[in-house]
Amino acid sequence: MDLNELIDRTHFDYEQNETKAKQLEDRILKVPGMSKSYLPKRKYGENYKGTDLGVTAASLIVKGDKALAAFLGLDLNYWKEKAKAEEEREAYLTAFKEKTEALRQKNLEQKMNREKRLLWNQTHHSSERRF
Repeated sequence: MDLNELIDRTHFDYEQNETKAKQLEDRILKVPGMSKSYLPKRKYGENYKGTDLGVTAASLIVKGDKALAAFLGLDLNYWKEKAKAEEEREAYLTAFKEKTEALRQKNLEQKMNREKRLLWNQTHHSSERRF
């Protein structure tokens, strides 16, 4: 292979890389909430890497396009863990409300029993036994 073919082939590969980089950028910009200002500047012919993206862009991509996030090598666990924590919180709150309601019912029953005893003691002599 002579030098001219090598130069032409390198230029062709470089142009192909730029085409892929533009397609990747277009897909990133289609993520809901994404803005061009969230993306770092890139050199001509180079793709974005997950490590180059800022926190805002990375989190929007992970939340909005899981396949793209996996392609860029971003951590997919953040939103899964956040959803799991939210489910655990909801389960805790539901259990807490149920316990509170059970205690409220128990307190109401104890109040009624106290009122019954008080009424009995007010209307009966101490020598009368309650069976």
